[in-house]
Amino acid sequence: MQFSKGQVVVHPQHGPATVEQVTSRVVQGVTRRYVSLAVHADGMTVALPVEVAEEVGVRSVMDPAHVREVVGVLVAESEPFDKVWSRRQKNNTERLRSGDLPQIAALVRDLTRRNDEKPISYGEGNLLREGLELLAAELAIVLRVSEERAVELVESAVRDRAVPEPLAGELLLAS
Repeated sequence: MQFSKGQVVVHPQHGPATVEQVTSRVVQGVTRRYVSLAVHADGMTVALPVEVAEEVGVRSVMDPAHVREVVGVLVAESEPFDKVWSRRQKNNTERLRSGDLPQIAALVRDLTRRNDEKPISYGEGNLLREGLELLAAELAIVLRVSEERAVELVESAVRDRAVPEPLAGELLLAS
């Protein structure tokens, strides 16, 4: 992946970030290129070697085709959940940490619906909040809406199990 100053990318754990600079550093006598990312959510700066950025999961912001895929996941039926909390928590944590938007969308969908039926645990609530923040932050960039609006669209898709009309229109505009 090529990086340029001002480019918006997505870090799997921190969400959308802007490339601040690409520099060379000498570490233990070896010159390596590093990319510095300014994370949108909290202003934190993350620096990592360019050659491992893709391995870590840094990627471009999703395109409209991926938005459609994510929305399809949000409106789909929920997956059955493991009744053993520790296995369920491990599985959900892996889904969130994967950085894969369809998996994160499925996590948000499943935990939101379970929470609507019966309050979920504190740990699952944290995973739901983190997943929703990551998903909404990226959707807000792609659809050019506020993060609050993106959260509303995600929750509407999950709860109503249909693509909300505003989202369908915004998807067409983003194409």
